[in-house]
Amino acid sequence: MALVNSENVLHYLAEHRLMTVESAVDGDFMVLDQSSRNRNLKVLRRRSPGFFLKQAPNRSPAYLRTLEREAACYDLAARNPHLAGLAALLPRLHRWDAARGLLVLELLPNAESLWEYHVRVQSFPTVMAELQGERLGAFHLEAERFQPQLEALGLFDRQVPWILNIHQTHPQYLSQMSQGNVQLMAILQEYPALTSALDNLRRSWKPRMLVHGDVKWENLILCRVNDDDPVELRMIDWEMADLGDECWDTGAIFQAYISFWIFTLPLGPGISLGDAAARSPFRAEDMQAALAAFWNRYVQARRLAGKSARWMLERCMACGAARMVQTAYEAIQQSQHMTPQGLCQLQMSMNILHDPAAAVRELAGL
Repeated sequence: MALVNSENVLHYLAEHRLMTVESAVDGDFMVLDQSSRNRNLKVLRRRSPGFFLKQAPNRSPAYLRTLEREAACYDLAARNPHLAGLAALLPRLHRWDAARGLLVLELLPNAESLWEYHVRVQSFPTVMAELQGERLGAFHLEAERFQPQLEALGLFDRQVPWILNIHQTHPQYLSQMSQGNVQLMAILQEYPALTSALDNLRRSWKPRMLVHGDVKWENLILCRVNDDDPVELRMIDWEMADLGDECWDTGAIFQAYISFWIFTLPLGPGISLGDAAARSPFRAEDMQAALAAFWNRYVQARRLAGKSARWMLERCMACGAARMVQTAYEAIQQSQHMTPQGLCQLQMSMNILHDPAAAVRELAGL
């Protein structure tokens, strides 16, 4: 079956009554190709809401299955009033075309990723940290209760994040990595305490609920229809959704703040971490306040308390450290060398995994 592309997308949308040809003829129609791993088309309209089309690049079962999982999340949210927290995070689904492996989603109005937002405002506003905690906590509260229905779908593989096994990669596969990643692997294997911590997270992994699986600020989108409307938070790209450990999603917010802060540091030869932090426009104290605000609002929305909340906080911090190793790995997939930021991320990850409780106190002031 033919792929939907820039030339035929108008006819596809008109065929399925999502818009009319006449409105496009009137000039209210522009298509941008934003393909990456999938074939993505952004349909812009001035007088009406636009569309975002995501299609598998081929009929490979692996590609199709990831989009099937994403479509299942939209379908679950639409059909189940008990998943209002999930629905509040999702863009609107207009159509799932299983035959083509194609999702047609609403184009979020005036969209800005959280990464772009923090670059623009040059600070870590606690109000935005609280919004993340509230939305993620409400989703996790419902997802835990809804697990039996999710199990029955048979779409989720209960996969453990690959980064928790990365240090076990066989030497024969190192030739397929960039030199930067080979260096990262060598550093990991020099520190048995770090690889042991990754092993412990893998062994204690529990697939307790639906998780997004790839939470990062690039996938957290702020949007609003009009300038005077309250800002809304949406979470996109649910291809990695699975039955998993909610601490991975929650810890990913911790690492998003820490990794963003590290990437703002002017690191280089002869510059200490303290000197680099002093030159950054982002103050470590503001990041600490934001992390505390995020966690406190998450706990309220998730209805956690006491020792269970404290245990989960330390596990989330450890999962965030492991996720930071993954972020460092992904950032140098085309690089011949480890970057100063990647080395700083690894050092931070090792410090956190060595003593998550101390990291909670020092990084989040909790």
